[in-house]
Amino acid sequence: MIGKGNKLYSMLFLKCPKCHETDLFEQKNPYKVKGFFDMPYKCVNCGQKSDIEPGFFYGAMYVSYGISVAWLIAVFVAILVLYPAFSIEFYLVTAIGSLIGLSPYFFRLSRAIWVNFFVHYDKNFSKSPLN
Repeated sequence: MIGKGNKLYSMLFLKCPKCHETDLFEQKNPYKVKGFFDMPYKCVNCGQKSDIEPGFFYGAMYVSYGISVAWLIAVFVAILVLYPAFSIEFYLVTAIGSLIGLSPYFFRLSRAIWVNFFVHYDKNFSKSPLN
């Protein structure tokens, strides 16, 4: 279902959107502080530049906002179903704590989603005369 050639594969596994072979970030662990933001200049496999133009990833902030809001709604619904008589303090602590904990992954996920809007999978990239 989710394999190479599918945009979801590139987004969820943080792979190059053009070849789906190499990692989108230099450091695989999103919680390791050193190298958290680092992306290779271009893919070593297909040559796709990670930063297409200056300021390209500003749009990923909007994607990150959408992911965060969706997460907060999902936490609210889960708490509402599991604990119908919950207090607002319990929800705030749970929602904010989980959002802070997942922020490094959401940051990377939003960048992967944003770049996949503009770069498409090319199974024939190695046959191209430009590579």
